[in-house]
Amino acid sequence: MKKIFIQDLSPLEGSEILDFFAISEKSVRKSRNGKFFIRVMCVDRTGQVTGFIWDNVPKFQDAFSVGDIVKVKALVTTYENNMQISISNIRKAEENEYQLSDFAPTTTKDTNKLIEKLFGFIDSVKNEYLSKLLHLFFDDKELLEKFSKSPAAKNWHHNVVGGLLHHSVTVTSICDAVSTLYDGIDRDLLVTCAILHDIGKIKEYTLAPFIDFTDEGRLIGHVVIGNKMVVDKCEEINNFPQNLLMKIQHLLLSHHGEREHGAAVPPKTKEALILHYADNLDAQVTGASDLIEKAVDENSTWTDYHYLTNREYYTE
Repeated sequence: MKKIFIQDLSPLEGSEILDFFAISEKSVRKSRNGKFFIRVMCVDRTGQVTGFIWDNVPKFQDAFSVGDIVKVKALVTTYENNMQISISNIRKAEENEYQLSDFAPTTTKDTNKLIEKLFGFIDSVKNEYLSKLLHLFFDDKELLEKFSKSPAAKNWHHNVVGGLLHHSVTVTSICDAVSTLYDGIDRDLLVTCAILHDIGKIKEYTLAPFIDFTDEGRLIGHVVIGNKMVVDKCEEINNFPQNLLMKIQHLLLSHHGEREHGAAVPPKTKEALILHYADNLDAQVTGASDLIEKAVDENSTWTDYHYLTNREYYTE
């Protein structure tokens, strides 16, 4: 079983390790002196580290593939202040040698309590068509299990096993609260779409053995995937109102806010605006919280620069 995690490598500089990692990238390259080497990205639930195989390239080139869990013998080193490992031996691990939970981070939240809260929201929806729609999705035990285990992202917010459930419940909680602050809000529509806004992510991401995009996720994306999933379910409900379906689709297709951020259309109803800002609020606060929690420089009150949001975050 895995004993050493990537976050713990720094004190081991100059030491040899023998442990398990998942391989997310692999390439054969040629050095300036004409010698071939293999560059790999080794990952576990705490981070990633670049690995290099300098010797015996023909022997190891076909011994493993991207997506494999491998056992490596390596020397921990640094180059230009970046941690890396120099691998002297590597093989594909047997299934009984590792636990998948060591390679994909898992939510610290109580999943059973989140599911209970999810069904509390589902049961609060009074509109008969929206209620039927939600139950068609979540009374399906296989779908509920996927929804409960899926991540909400690969890199930024809720990028953990169970992240989608946590994010969806939080966004729904925000929408439910905000719905009481303004007149004329269709609370049932808003809550339903908050629950379902990222449903396409159960098909967008894979967890084998680390969080990554599926081919469908890369080519189509969760917004379009989720919209189709919802439309298909609505077609199973007799006499589902077309005007209501149109409103649902608008909320789902606009929840990213702007076209350049992945929305098919910008939000054009009050409910769509609330959903977009609730979704973005939870994503940004959770992402920033993760960066602050993981800040490693004890002598600084700032996180490292985050290129996705173009800023550092204050840690005190």
